[in-house]
Amino acid sequence: MAKRAAKALVPKAASVSTIQVLAIDSNHEPITKPVYDYREAVVYPYMTSRGLVITKLQGSLARRHYVVEEATKPDVQYLTGVGHGLFDTYTGDYGEILFQIGHYDAAEVEGKIIHLISCQAGRDLGPDFVKNGCQAFFGYDENFSYLADKQELFFECDSEIDKGFADGLTAEEVFVRVKQRYDDKIEELETNGSQKSLYTASFLETNRDHLRCPSSGGKKWGDTSARLH
Repeated sequence: MAKRAAKALVPKAASVSTIQVLAIDSNHEPITKPVYDYREAVVYPYMTSRGLVITKLQGSLARRHYVVEEATKPDVQYLTGVGHGLFDTYTGDYGEILFQIGHYDAAEVEGKIIHLISCQAGRDLGPDFVKNGCQAFFGYDENFSYLADKQELFFECDSEIDKGFADGLTAEEVFVRVKQRYDDKIEELETNGSQKSLYTASFLETNRDHLRCPSSGGKKWGDTSARLH
């Protein structure tokens, strides 16, 4: 992850109130900490308001040992988090490798929908999750960047992924919703027309265009009909 200085689908409640979510969030440095703060203040309260039950591995708990213990529990349906990434790797607290191609068990991802806010992991790690039974993956195949003075705008767009699944939408419907949010915010900035607004819009466009999921990459990122039940 790099830090640099619409019409909405109608929400509907998830069909079952016992959907289990595993949240794995890094927050040990100035890049991931603002994203973590936003998710704590906005995203997770929204998800719990829709009836989802969240287990949080955040900060010093975002370590491989704890992730394996929780992710392999059979009732976990959704895995989400913020951390740093490489094409084949997702990291947690102080850079500890949480998932890396060839170094995790299929039971950790099998049957789950996964959304990771990180740089690059959407390119190779996401499809590898799907090969190992992940239903659908949402993430970025290049750097996820945001501007510090407009950070909530960037986090708001990405958060539509978690909110959409919490509302019971399919992966296809979630993509439509998050793309609409990106498009709407980009249009607002371009309409403003100032140099700063156009600069911000260009970063939003890059994040939008590098979001990978079943609808913006193909079957290697999973099933467009995947949803939480």
